[in-house]
Amino acid sequence: MPKFSIIIPTLGRSESLSDCEDSIRMQSNKDYEIVKVTEEGPLAKIRNLGAKRARGQYLCFIDDDVVCSPNWLEALQRSFGEGYAGVSGPSFISGKFRKQRDCFRYPTIWFSSKTPGTLSPWGQWSLEATNEGCDYDGPVDYLEACNMAFEAEAFRSVDGFDERYRGIGDWSEPDICFRIRALGKKLWFSRDAVVEHRPSQSGAYKKRLKPANRMENYELFSKRWIKPSVRHSVYKLMLRTYFNLKENRHGISRSE
Repeated sequence: MPKFSIIIPTLGRSESLSDCEDSIRMQSNKDYEIVKVTEEGPLAKIRNLGAKRARGQYLCFIDDDVVCSPNWLEALQRSFGEGYAGVSGPSFISGKFRKQRDCFRYPTIWFSSKTPGTLSPWGQWSLEATNEGCDYDGPVDYLEACNMAFEAEAFRSVDGFDERYRGIGDWSEPDICFRIRALGKKLWFSRDAVVEHRPSQSGAYKKRLKPANRMENYELFSKRWIKPSVRHSVYKLMLRTYFNLKENRHGISRSE
């Protein structure tokens, strides 16, 4: 049985996937298997499908557009050796790839904590892990979506990702982390577990991307985990306005 199962949902991104797999083959730790999931469908469901096929003691979920540093698995193993149920690390995004993400184009909407893995009281995740200078080492509220590893036993104890999160699965990642933490387990951010994220909008991304689903995902998460407040209401209004604008543009692009 391999120590690590590296689960990669992938569809229509052969070039990105090739770079990703090359980086895995360069790992200093060779005790792993790669589980590629090529089916279509919502990301939460696809990730769970990969987990069912995995045989490893630890389940590593990465995107097919990341490149892992050579000691990535070694860093994860050290942290798991300390008894953590989940481990993440920096997922830096370089300048040209930041143009692919709205969170950098509209920073007012996405303004967040300077500590990675920290969720605001109104349910907004931190962007700190995307900065190349991120060197935080410590406990976190949640793991980075493109660089998250769970102890398989802990993952299965909460039945994996909640498949009620639709589309690209926004907020399904902090949700599973909150459910694992509710069992008294702890999550860790290792500054040495580094991946480079090269966000791509090709492949399955466009098939899954529906702005209306994204708002529904936030509503589901916030009902479970967010205490109502003025800031929560304001943030929800900002998100709804943003997603409505994206939905309108999406509709226009599809009709053209």
